[in-house]
Amino acid sequence: MIRIALLLILLISQISYAQEEPIEVPTKKDDLEEIQLKSRLEDRLARDIRAYLGHNRFMVNVDVEIQRIRQVIKKPIKPTQNQQPVAPSRDYPKIRFPQSDFEESESDVESLPGLPFTEIPSDKEKDAELQFMREQIERLQQQQRQPQWENGGNGGSGQEQMEEETIAVFNKIKQLMITVVVDTDTNEEQQAFIRNLVYQKANLNDLRGDKFEIIKTQFSELDETTPEEQTVAPKTWLEQHMNELLLGLLSLLAFLFLILIVLMLRKKQNNEESSSNLNTELPATASSTIQPEEPDQQQRQKESMQKTRQEVISLGLGQPMVVQGIMDELTTQEDKIPMLASVYKVLGRSLFRSIFPNVKPDELQSIMAHLAEQHPDEEEQLQHLQDFHQVLQQKLHTGEPVRSHPFEFLSKLNDSQVLYLIQHEDARIKALVISQLPSEQGARVINRIAGNQQAQVISELGQFESFPVDTFKDVADRLAKSAQQVPSFENVNADGLTMLMSMLDNMSSSEEAKVLKQLKHDKPDTFYKLRQKYFTFADIIKTPKNILSNALREVDRQFIGEAICNTPDQFKIHVLTSLTPKLKAMAREDLKRKEGRIGQQEIDRARRAIVHKLREYISTGKFSMDQLQAQVES
Repeated sequence: MIRIALLLILLISQISYAQEEPIEVPTKKDDLEEIQLKSRLEDRLARDIRAYLGHNRFMVNVDVEIQRIRQVIKKPIKPTQNQQPVAPSRDYPKIRFPQSDFEESESDVESLPGLPFTEIPSDKEKDAELQFMREQIERLQQQQRQPQWENGGNGGSGQEQMEEETIAVFNKIKQLMITVVVDTDTNEEQQAFIRNLVYQKANLNDLRGDKFEIIKTQFSELDETTPEEQTVAPKTWLEQHMNELLLGLLSLLAFLFLILIVLMLRKKQNNEESSSNLNTELPATASSTIQPEEPDQQQRQKESMQKTRQEVISLGLGQPMVVQGIMDELTTQEDKIPMLASVYKVLGRSLFRSIFPNVKPDELQSIMAHLAEQHPDEEEQLQHLQDFHQVLQQKLHTGEPVRSHPFEFLSKLNDSQVLYLIQHEDARIKALVISQLPSEQGARVINRIAGNQQAQVISELGQFESFPVDTFKDVADRLAKSAQQVPSFENVNADGLTMLMSMLDNMSSSEEAKVLKQLKHDKPDTFYKLRQKYFTFADIIKTPKNILSNALREVDRQFIGEAICNTPDQFKIHVLTSLTPKLKAMAREDLKRKEGRIGQQEIDRARRAIVHKLREYISTGKFSMDQLQAQVES
């Protein structure tokens, strides 16, 4: 029996040795899961305490620290059939053959003399069990007799033959601290119930280091008046009679409006009656004498106005520089605005702008404002037009020599307008015009001319001394008239990147990513230029936290929580960790309240606000896309 017990103990030890216990390995925890656990505990405890106390005069604060555990087991690697045996090294380790402490055959046991031996069935069963036990012992002894390396292995390193297998990953609470603030009128029985409730609901464990504390403080009490009492007893007389006052004010305004309409109708009716009475009282003889004279006088005014108008146009086209100088002097005098307004009325907008192209927009605005306030009749228009013509005549006949540069009109044209003006001229005329420009502008214009024509223009500039001087004025006058028809390129949007950015902003996220991917594949140079300015919402996770923190403080705080809705956890953690503690708490609350409850349109609006703020940082130099790339590499 002793031998059987020893054999069982040996078998149990071998089996337990073969079994491997799992090992718990700590890993990096998730801050978002910790925040969600804290929020759920606070909500659940607050709901239960409110149901017990029957009021809201308490606060619950939970501080939890969780630990993420990965549970692994070690097991030996099974050698494959294709694995070749490793050749032993030259330095063979010493081996030993363990000797069995107890080796005894059945023949060595002496039988007791003089005792009869009787074979019974129970003895046969015991003999079978003993035979099985002997075979097990012999097998174990043979295993022990096998050669063993001194380092405890079986021909190799045991550590290299083991592998780890993850069987579970879970979160474990490392420490839990709960604080409940209650009113001072809470008795000991209620405190004991709250303590037991918190211990049961939160599974607090003092051995783990969990803490629980109840703090008593004074809560302010609100008036327990019913809504009916509040509406019946308003605070002030103004609040009580506000509806009556508004109704009376609206009635008074409506009454005054009706009176105004009646007065206007009466005034109009009186004017019609007076005009009809005046026509009936005129004698027939006077009407017969006046009627022929009135058309003649109006005809003479029209002829005089037309004649004066043609003379002003001729002076403007014949002496454009002198007339423009006179116009510049008149626009600076406020008392001349009515005269200029009449000239504008007679000539019309297009002709006025053609003869006087240098009138500034604000000066033209003042002229049009005067016309909107005061409408001059035909007599006033004729008088002002004649006065303007007289001023031009006086300036032109004073005898003072008028010195003007023939190509002075070029100073008012930009590079695009100059190119448009000389696009159909020959190389010699182009060289003449470019020579009259400032050196920097001339260089820019030459660079924008086509390659074959550019060489001819440069060649003509080298032979410029042979150009006849007498033709300077003729060419200048012809080009000056053509310059009046040159269009303005101010409103032409030539910034393709700006238009592309505007188009991408109006696309959805999937369409935007598709266009950028296609642009990167087809036009990598254009894609690189665009990425120097085009900041997307996906780039926020690559933005340095100090830049992101400054930008988020300048946007509406509700946009932060809305923008990070439906984003990965890593994205949310990057944004939340870059905020200040106060702003971080508000963003968490907005995220908890709005995620999954607001539409995609509101999310896109919030994201565009943040992206536009960061683009302002890029345009003002506070942040660049190169810093973004450096952040990605780090």
